[in-house]
This record gives sequence, structure tokens and C-alpha cells, in this order.
Amino acid sequence: MSEEFKTGMVIDETMKADLLSSAKWAKFLLVLQTIGVAIVLIMGVAMIALGGKFPGMMPAETAPFVGGVGIAVGIIYVLLALILIYPIAKGFQFANGVKAACKTGSEAQLARGFAGMHSFLKFYGIFAIICLVIYALIAILGIIGFCAMQGSCPA
Repeated sequence: MSEEFKTGMVIDETMKADLLSSAKWAKFLLVLQTIGVAIVLIMGVAMIALGGKFPGMMPAETAPFVGGVGIAVGIIYVLLALILIYPIAKGFQFANGVKAACKTGSEAQLARGFAGMHSFLKFYGIFAIICLVIYALIAILGIIGFCAMQGSCPA
């Protein structure tokens, strides 16, 4: 840590207890997120593997499209699961770093933990912005599609 940022801040026992409690809750939520990502990954792989098997059960006119959609959605699931591994790792970095810092009093471990939390929150902030942009594009395309179906758009 550079000297210009040192403030001489002291973490008292109440703050340590709160940090330790936060780390425990973060770890619990991260374990749940890891399980969720594993399920999404398994579903994605299953959709890729079985995506081409479903057309035989569909009417002949829709059969060529169904298998491709299943495989495409499976690929999206796998990609999403792989992308979500990064924030999980950073979240565990926070939880483990803060826990170690509270037990040993190490500033380096505390800094490592907060760096992990910074990356975790930054990832989800950027992810939220991307989702909002995608939602806005979907809404705009939906309005355009609706107007095209009606033959005119209100001005």
C-alpha cells in the first residue's frame, strides 16, 4: 500500500466481528452461487449433447429448428457459467482474505480481501450495465417489431 493512502485507520473488535460475519455470509452465498453455476453448466452441457435428439419428437415442419435452438441455448448456458466463475473466485478471495486478516491481524490479508471484493463488485456493476443495455435493445426491437406487425408506429 503506498504511503499517500495510509490513514492510520484502526479496526476495532466490533469492526472485526462485523467483517468476520460479512466474510461468513459471503462464503455461504458464494457456495450457493457455485452450486447454481454448476447446475447451469450441467444443463448447458446436457442441452448441447441432447439438442439434436429432440427434433424426432417434434412435428416435421419445426424439427430442423428445435435442435439448433437447444444447442445454441446450451452454448449460452456454458458460456454464462464460465464467465461467472471469475466473480465467484473474487468473492472467495474477499471471504478468505478478510477471515485470515481478522484471525491474524494481517493488513496484507485484509488488503487482498478488499481487492477481491472490489473486483467482485466491479464485475457485477459492469454485468448489470450490460444487462440493462441488452434489455433496452430488446425493448426497442420489440417496439419496432410490434409497429412493423401493425403497419405503422405512433409518432
